[in-house]
Amino acid sequence: MRNIRAALAGFAPLLATVVTLIPLTHQTGIVVLGAAVAMMAGRAQGHQGPMRLLLVPVGALVIATFAVLFHAAHAYGDAFFVLTVAAATAARAFGPAAGRLGRALVLPLIGMLIAPVNPGGDPLRTLAWATLAVFTAEVYVLVARRLWGTDAASELPGTAAAKVHVWRGVQSALALTLAFAIGQTVFGEHWAWTVISAYTVGAAARSRGDALLKGVHRTLGALGGTLAATGLAVAVGPHRPVAVVLLLLVLAGGFYLRQFGYAWWAASVTASLALLYSLVGVGDTVSLLGTRLVAVVVGALCAILPAMFISPIRTGAVLRKRTAECLRTIRDGDYALAVRQLDVLRTSAAPLFAVRRFVPRRELLWVDGLLALSPDLQLLSEADDPAALKRVRQALGPIADDLRAAVHGPARPGSPAAAAGAPPA
Repeated sequence: MRNIRAALAGFAPLLATVVTLIPLTHQTGIVVLGAAVAMMAGRAQGHQGPMRLLLVPVGALVIATFAVLFHAAHAYGDAFFVLTVAAATAARAFGPAAGRLGRALVLPLIGMLIAPVNPGGDPLRTLAWATLAVFTAEVYVLVARRLWGTDAASELPGTAAAKVHVWRGVQSALALTLAFAIGQTVFGEHWAWTVISAYTVGAAARSRGDALLKGVHRTLGALGGTLAATGLAVAVGPHRPVAVVLLLLVLAGGFYLRQFGYAWWAASVTASLALLYSLVGVGDTVSLLGTRLVAVVVGALCAILPAMFISPIRTGAVLRKRTAECLRTIRDGDYALAVRQLDVLRTSAAPLFAVRRFVPRRELLWVDGLLALSPDLQLLSEADDPAALKRVRQALGPIADDLRAAVHGPARPGSPAAAAGAPPA
């Protein structure tokens, strides 16, 4: 039931935005821009209060500025985009509020790549339509979060050092610069696919392993979506109503399935774009999908390379830190926060889980131990339960001892890592 509610909270704003904007404007780009912002804002975590709407005109101004600069010269627009995203990423070093501001400005900018809006000779008209599209999407996202209660939890406090966010900003700048250069040189008018891929793979990567895993998932998803979309595009042909219905069904399925893996989301977006192309009459859908697949792979590589070699963050180091945070929170008695931290810990461990069969790591034993405590922590967050508290306290000792051993020396005899024969971290 929880998965269905999350899917509704993501898909309903997108559908409502499209239904609202279509009668107001006959510009397909504006409608798709609103839909893209609704789709991405619905996925964003953290505080989503009404005050966010005050940033809508600023976000629309960023869109219009990029459109005008890019229309004047590609190099100006490229530089503006790269600097804006890099600054928004590095802004997290100044606290959660600065990070939210950066994300609020970047989301419509990424939406602009999905649905380019040509400013032509009237930038003010572009600004007005962009403001309307972004405002409509943001309002529906807020309404959906209230209706389905997906905004109950506030954003977890950031614990990364300021320099980590700064280096992530540098990584994003390098990744996007590569993506723009290669995309506009190799893929012509479809260069945006390379840039979008580079952003989605690298923007939220927690470590180099996370970036690599996202790149693999995005590539596999794009491949699966390409195969499915080819059949859909051929079957639909010129029947526009059927294409619209299928487009909505594919996106609805993507919103539900993305909770089970990012590859599902990438596949649904790829298939949706194929149906969108058939609706707006963009060229040969089959050949475009092949081009998109190559562009996605190149964009993913543009994000992976800086994450691997420019001040890389090791997945093992992230898990050590996340494990220590969970242990401290549990010992402080904040069980509700600990439950949410376990979700972050599970996500951070995904790259190591993916290769566990081939490369055993002691960090995963800590993750396993803490995740096993999740039911007891959930009970303790709701009411006192002496039996659950006893089980939690008994389990914490070995995990804490082995974490200290991993940081300060070899695993002690009898520890979980030593018993499992896991190699040192």
